Amino acid sequence: MFNYGNDLIADTTLAIFSLYILKKYFEIFFQKKDDKIVGFFCWALYFIWQLIIGSINIFPAYINVMISIILVSIVSIGVFEGNILQKFVFSVLINAIWMLAEFLVGYGFILCGIDYMIPQFLGSLLSKLIALILIVCLKKFFHDENIKNLPNRYNFILLLIPIGSMFVVYNIFMLSIEINQKKYISESWTSLVIILLINIVTFKLYLILSKEKELQKYNTVYAQQLELCNQHMREKETVMMEFRNARHDMKQHFIVLIELLTKEDNQKAIEYLRKLINIEPLSKLGISRTDNIVVDSLVNSKYAVAIREQIKFEVDIHIPMQLPFKSADLCILLGNILDNAIEASVMLDQERRYIKFFMKYEKNTLIITVINAYNGELLRNGSGKIITNKGDSENHGIGLESVRKVTKKYHGSVVIEPGTQKFTIKIVLCDLPEKLQITS
Repeated sequence: MFNYGNDLIADTTLAIFSLYILKKYFEIFFQKKDDKIVGFFCWALYFIWQLIIGSINIFPAYINVMISIILVSIVSIGVFEGNILQKFVFSVLINAIWMLAEFLVGYGFILCGIDYMIPQFLGSLLSKLIALILIVCLKKFFHDENIKNLPNRYNFILLLIPIGSMFVVYNIFMLSIEINQKKYISESWTSLVIILLINIVTFKLYLILSKEKELQKYNTVYAQQLELCNQHMREKETVMMEFRNARHDMKQHFIVLIELLTKEDNQKAIEYLRKLINIEPLSKLGISRTDNIVVDSLVNSKYAVAIREQIKFEVDIHIPMQLPFKSADLCILLGNILDNAIEASVMLDQERRYIKFFMKYEKNTLIITVINAYNGELLRNGSGKIITNKGDSENHGIGLESVRKVTKKYHGSVVIEPGTQKFTIKIVLCDLPEKLQITS
């Protein structure tokens, strides 16, 4: 009875230690979810499994490894944010490292002339300590790094490294035990260390690949923003050309009015003025007149596009001449959300097209709201984020992600409210004092 109690305490201690190691490992790469109930259930499931394999070892080693991978994956999916396949890759990696650490300890016992099956508690404790040391090293190594999502084909390729390592090391270990010669065991121990290092290098490989894909994504974003700027300049040139033509025409109109007034033909002069008020080019000269060069030029250029596409465009802007936000960031925000609104409106019948644009700066806070008609169809990815409905999803649909990055930069937020026929996006940017930015 006394021995049973000691065994239970030892198994419980090792199980808690395993949970601690796993928690520290996943916190390096992923953010925790807010759902504590699901998280508690996942941790409890893994804790029970650790107790079972600590006291009863009824399954073959490969079955234990498979079950462990599944349960670790459940913990990572239920407790942490991120791509499911990516979390599965990291679950396999930690199991591979853990298994390699156990074999490393086993070889150490054999080289010391100890039966590796007898000191089970000590062996398990030492292997967990080795795994923890490696995780602490990884945490220092990845201290300021963020691993991004990789395409599935990269995840599948990287999975081959830990899976192949576990298979190779297990067979080498069993063969060296059967031969039972120190020479082969020593060489196998060296091979095991090399394979362990290869699996650790996999983290660096994953980081390099994720950075490369992130760089490609940013290049695509910059290319789109450059095209946006070029498009904006073309639209601005069109508006300025219309303004020059209107100014030239106004000179001719003034000549006619002077002639009519000189002849004291007041009635004809009045009729001519009424026609002049409704002349079309004057209505296209701009709808935003805040004296903020960035906002006025961008909103007016999009307004010109909307008029050309026969979209009803309403604005209500209350901002000062100068805003405490970078012009490039404002261009990204306004350009993307207005382009999306125009694209959505163009897909509808002419009588249903409209865009309402609101912008207000008050108490160090900029609030932007765009409401537009759309067909009610949205595509979302596995994380629930809205994605493009264009065919080339690799090179489109990055606009909203750029908007989110800008709002995060200014401690703001993006709220999207899709209705059945009305799409609303609200953006808040905060001009926080420097002290608050440092402490936040």
